Amino acid sequence: MVSKKVVGVLVLGFVINFTKLLAFDNDSISKNPKVIKPPKNYFNNAIYADYYAPSKRVLDTLNPIFKKLKSYKFSQVSVGFNLPMFTKDFYNKDSTRISNIHLLITGGYTALRLNFEGISQHKLSKTFIGFRGVFNNGKKSIFFVEVAPFISQDNGYRYSKILRLSTTILYNYALNERFSFRVGFTRSFLYGNLTNLPYIGIRVGKLDKINFSIQFPRSISLNIPAGKYIRMSVYAKPQGGFYTFANHNEIEYGNRYIDSLLYFGRTEFLLGSRVDLLPFKKIGFYLSGGITTQNSIQFYPTTKSPYIIYSYNEYYKQRVKDGLFVNFGLVVKFGKTKSIYNNSQMYNAIDMNNSNVPGDGNANHSNSEIQTGKQKMGKNKTDEVIDLIETQDLY
Repeated sequence: MVSKKVVGVLVLGFVINFTKLLAFDNDSISKNPKVIKPPKNYFNNAIYADYYAPSKRVLDTLNPIFKKLKSYKFSQVSVGFNLPMFTKDFYNKDSTRISNIHLLITGGYTALRLNFEGISQHKLSKTFIGFRGVFNNGKKSIFFVEVAPFISQDNGYRYSKILRLSTTILYNYALNERFSFRVGFTRSFLYGNLTNLPYIGIRVGKLDKINFSIQFPRSISLNIPAGKYIRMSVYAKPQGGFYTFANHNEIEYGNRYIDSLLYFGRTEFLLGSRVDLLPFKKIGFYLSGGITTQNSIQFYPTTKSPYIIYSYNEYYKQRVKDGLFVNFGLVVKFGKTKSIYNNSQMYNAIDMNNSNVPGDGNANHSNSEIQTGKQKMGKNKTDEVIDLIETQDLY
């Protein structure tokens, strides 16, 4: 059965979008049916779904704890939304737009089905919401801030709920269309524990062409557009998470069963390739696969203080053998946006939003907002021309 939380997240995203669409219709049609109100935002309204699963691995049988657990396998499903809530353009004296500010809200639900062969199955989850701000100075600089609290729970055990917080602050400087760098800070649980890390990024190549990107601690990727409807990439990136684990007489330490509630962390490093298919303007699919390496799992004792600055100390940690993984998903977009065609500054802003995937797990997220390949006119030339026009320039 579909989780109530999953339904709640999707309903919330739908209600927000539907409310915005109603407001758009009332303002632009009922008051003056001959006037079409221009779109307010540059970012797309998007709902996404992602599935990830690695192969089953046997654990170290020399350790008495992991000898009981026997083997390790899991599957992960993530659903969520990314919604622009506010956009403000600023103009200079001759009415040329020089900068803009954007406020967005993200949210979602991640379900981790955790299978250790020696104990019962656990269904771990995270429900999150994020608040993002992006400021583009219209020249070479972009600032990005995100605050993203999340609730983690071992489903079925109310006492296992905890609240944690991840944050990211970034500055992006674009020397030109072909080179940009980023610096900042991220507070994350991506590596299976609380980490406070510097964020350093470099991109070489145009975002709508072939480009190479290093974004520590998020990803390394070579991105290759193959026309307007297909994109390919080769990447290396970490993936992981931090969850609560209801220990009902399963995990023991020193011949005694320890805390009824534990923290569970997992981390891995993926080496893979990915293909994005964009057959429709508002729908995109992607398929990815490769090798998962540098895997580890950890169990941590709970702490009385809900927020701490430093990393947790684990009871025990286990390296896991390498394996294979498969990953696929889709993104559905809603509403209309202002044109960003050939706007390199907005390309950078949208890339910052998409490369920092909601949910603090670094799962894949399709990005089809940046137009690639040669833009040819189809049968309906009028619609395609309108897409390339800045609507607000007509007013």
